[in-house]
Amino acid sequence: MIAWVHGHFHSMKDEHHVFQKLATDQGRIVAVDDEVNLLACEKVIDLKGAHVYPGFVDAHLHLLGYGQHLMQISLDGLKNRKDIIAHLKKYHDRQILFAEGYLDIGLTNSELDQSFPHQVVYLRHSDYHGLTLNSKALQMMGMTHRTGILKEEEASSVMSRLPKLDQQTLEVMLKRALNELYQYGVTGGHSDDLYYFNGFHDTYKVFEHVLETHPFRTHLLIHHMTLSDFISSQKPWGIQTPYLELGAVKMFYDGTMSSKTALMEHPYQGLHTHGEVVMGKDTFIEVLKETRRHGLTSAIHVIGDRGLDEVCDILLQYPPKEGLKDRIIHAPWASFRTLDKLKELPMTIDIQPQFLSSDLPKAWHHFSQKPELIFPWKTYLNHGLTLSGSSDAPVEIPNPLLGIKDAIFRRSKDDHMQYHLEEALLPYEALKCYTTDANALNFIKHKGYLKKGYLADFTILKQDVLLMKEHDFDKPQVLMTVIDEKIVYDALGNA
Repeated sequence: MIAWVHGHFHSMKDEHHVFQKLATDQGRIVAVDDEVNLLACEKVIDLKGAHVYPGFVDAHLHLLGYGQHLMQISLDGLKNRKDIIAHLKKYHDRQILFAEGYLDIGLTNSELDQSFPHQVVYLRHSDYHGLTLNSKALQMMGMTHRTGILKEEEASSVMSRLPKLDQQTLEVMLKRALNELYQYGVTGGHSDDLYYFNGFHDTYKVFEHVLETHPFRTHLLIHHMTLSDFISSQKPWGIQTPYLELGAVKMFYDGTMSSKTALMEHPYQGLHTHGEVVMGKDTFIEVLKETRRHGLTSAIHVIGDRGLDEVCDILLQYPPKEGLKDRIIHAPWASFRTLDKLKELPMTIDIQPQFLSSDLPKAWHHFSQKPELIFPWKTYLNHGLTLSGSSDAPVEIPNPLLGIKDAIFRRSKDDHMQYHLEEALLPYEALKCYTTDANALNFIKHKGYLKKGYLADFTILKQDVLLMKEHDFDKPQVLMTVIDEKIVYDALGNA
């Protein structure tokens, strides 16, 4: 048994319920405050006044994708042609240049050909829904294209035909991602990885093997393209191991704002298009019906306000089994008419507060008319919806404190303006998004609170999240990350 003392333990029962010590045994909380018998504990860990929360969880990310991003050429933060070309030229010794984090500023294959006449160039867009290829890359893919700027299905087709990585490389990528997440205080995540690399079976084995040495509460979505592989595997739906679950079927209804493929109520500025249903509506419905035939739930990517309304209509027609819940991923724009439909649905929403700080100023230039509701998190809560916080890493940095900050302050990175503060969350509401409510759809229960019988997963910080100033969220705050009673990151010297 371990005693954790001299801390401020935020139980999440309510925003004021705090105690000073607890004891854990075999991965569970077994005693709090006066119930803790220090003489019965083999080890005592002094937290020196730190603030302890239920382990932070990222409710939507791509673990392998994040690990790959950390190991690839990164174009993060580069916003003009000159800087992008100059950065890529540093890798003149590589025959193939594959770079991530490219903000699509309109570079074409002909421009890339001029700068890199002897190299194969793939630029993966920062929204992960697009690719820009030079002519040599297009030729390798057996494609012809006027600009080399590929979106949605075209981009996905290219990604699926790139050479597969070996299992050892995938394991290195996953370990790299988990070690980084530990430093952000993240103890678990809901991840979409089973389609993008080596297919369902081999990718599952990567997680199974790595989690034996790198504990992390991993909830894997089943990408719709791998649904038949999951069925044929005869694996149970739900809990696989204490660190691994198989969850909802990941589906895509529309695209993204930056690609102008999110399905919007009003057309895009200067265009006649409203966006698109990337799978096609008939195909989407057939996949959902197949999901229901197997008794499974859905996890649906939808960004546009019209897309969200149409998804609600479809889910009302094809609901999950009694007692189960679907999840909607993103939903940053909405119409008033959609709110009553959302209330009727058994579902949760995975939100990405950092998208507001990154994307909102740019989004104004895409609209011919603004949506009725804009990142409407407070409205969603007021309508009784459950919000789970996430980063969509590698799209954003998987640091929950940055998400909490953006949920509270709603300030953009580009112009430092605050947007629609009537939709801002209170600090306790934002904290719940990454603790209690981020665990809403886990199969393993007893998570998201600090109370007897619950899992010993903790995020330990220097300051109290509920009292932090805006600038405090950008400072290093994580002192320790604990999963299943094991210290996986330690800045206090107790490991």
